[in-house]
Amino acid sequence: MEEGKFYRVSNDPYDAPLRDYLEHGFESRREYLDAVCRLVRLWHGRIGECIEERNGFRRLCFHDTPGGKPDEAWLPVYLLTETEAPEYMCEHIPTDEIEEEINDAFGFD
Repeated sequence: MEEGKFYRVSNDPYDAPLRDYLEHGFESRREYLDAVCRLVRLWHGRIGECIEERNGFRRLCFHDTPGGKPDEAWLPVYLLTETEAPEYMCEHIPTDEIEEEINDAFGFD
């Protein structure tokens, strides 16, 4: 399981194995390319955290959405490239500030 790793979604629909359209359940290469293009249009360039993996697909959680409710999507592995966690996920409050906030909340000096 690749859970907890981060992946960037490709900007290029031609990263898909277009010759294998029958294996992916499509009757023509054109139908397959159209489906891949729709995925790329929706998710291109975004970085998501892998939360599940199954049958050549990874379920990614995208934390960059307004309102704090993340998007999730099952995407084929051929459109994904492993990458580092985005900067907004790496930001953290230093431990000293957390302790100070807790102490203030409970009235400790």
